[in-house]
Amino acid sequence: MSCQLVKAHPVGRPVRWMRVLRLCVAFCLLSFSVLAPVAAQPRGTLALPADTLPPVSEALVRHYLARSLSVQALNYWNASVAQRRTLINWAADAGMRMAGRTGGWWSTPNSDQALHAFIDTLQRNVQLMHARQPDIVVQGCIFELVEPHVGNLTVPNRLRAAFGEDTLALRQRRFSFANIVYPEYHDLSNSSYRWGDSPPGQAPGVPDMSRSEAQLWFYYCAVLQLDAGCEALHFGQIRLIDDAAHDPGHRAFWGLLQRIRRYARTRNRGFVLCDAHTHGEHYDPIPAAPLPDSVRQLLFDFHSFPLRPVEADTVRAGTHAAYLDIDPWGNPGGGIYVRSQGGRAPGGWLCRHLPAQAEFDNGISGTPGKPGQWPLVWGLDEISWFANQPSAYRNRWLIYAQARVRQLDPATYFQPAGGRGVSLQSYARYHYWATEAGQAETIRAIWAGETTAEGARLLLIGPSAP
Repeated sequence: MSCQLVKAHPVGRPVRWMRVLRLCVAFCLLSFSVLAPVAAQPRGTLALPADTLPPVSEALVRHYLARSLSVQALNYWNASVAQRRTLINWAADAGMRMAGRTGGWWSTPNSDQALHAFIDTLQRNVQLMHARQPDIVVQGCIFELVEPHVGNLTVPNRLRAAFGEDTLALRQRRFSFANIVYPEYHDLSNSSYRWGDSPPGQAPGVPDMSRSEAQLWFYYCAVLQLDAGCEALHFGQIRLIDDAAHDPGHRAFWGLLQRIRRYARTRNRGFVLCDAHTHGEHYDPIPAAPLPDSVRQLLFDFHSFPLRPVEADTVRAGTHAAYLDIDPWGNPGGGIYVRSQGGRAPGGWLCRHLPAQAEFDNGISGTPGKPGQWPLVWGLDEISWFANQPSAYRNRWLIYAQARVRQLDPATYFQPAGGRGVSLQSYARYHYWATEAGQAETIRAIWAGETTAEGARLLLIGPSAP
């Protein structure tokens, strides 16, 4: 009987199948042992090799832009703990996906202690947001201004080594303000590279990204914020910090962005969403012979730009309404609607218009109530104009803006303001908080899809004047 079985089933065949079965079982056990620690690790630790991570996809970018909120007020030193906690808890519960401008500073910290105190607060805010909603992407910022006291800050040796410096010959050094800013900063006849009216040496300057010291400064700021848990970085006004005359084809800046992206692949969830205030900028390896626009390499994962509300002609009635529209004059500083440039995104996908977000801008105001002071709205910066309206009008305008931005440009998303600085004395410490000003429920309803019908109605008639 046994001989017949052997003849019917050759000896090698059942042995081979048993080996296959054992290999399958072993592979399953090995896979479980490898993957199980990944799920158990803290969110800030990356277990998979960086080169195995997928690139940033268009779907990922749009997912976060669809529910992005500006929460810049979280990093103001004079915001109370209670205000921060209230905003964080509400925004997470409302469905916020991207916490815009949580990190970063406009005024350069004046000491290592001040800088790391700021980063510690940022890290704590990130932890609080992730405790409520782990999927939230927190955005840091690196702006287009650096102050002379950057020379008080120590350059970490590991970053100096990454940029090719000999850390043995010079054991420690501080940042050099003179080597970060444009050489033209010192030209008294040209104030384009200085901020304010102070003389060179005292006035803040604009970083020159063609210079290695400026790249080192930006990389330092990026590393600090990525280590604190940020997964997005905003780079301010790209055309200021990377003048094409100094960095043709954005070659130096592209190298910096790629260095930052490589570092981000070893942190958090392995990606970083980079943006700047621009309609679009490309990396051209050969500046004199750029590729066709359809395949040119885009610098950023998405673009950001001010909303650019247009003043409504209601001044005779004593009102100060505004609406959104495509800029008919082709103003280079006009709205981004249908003007976000396309090409090849850093994630490898091609697009006619890179996804973008339109946000409330802030800055210096002019003469309040007086029209025609573009880009101001009735003499105020955008967020101050909005915050200066009656609460009921603000709520209607948010619903209108959400619908109007999507109508004007399917590639662009509206970013409401959760916490932002304003130039209005009527707001305590010059801070607008959606949670205190009456807009929290409206923003939640917009994200929940509960305002679609009202938005369609407002598209036909516009929000009534305040």
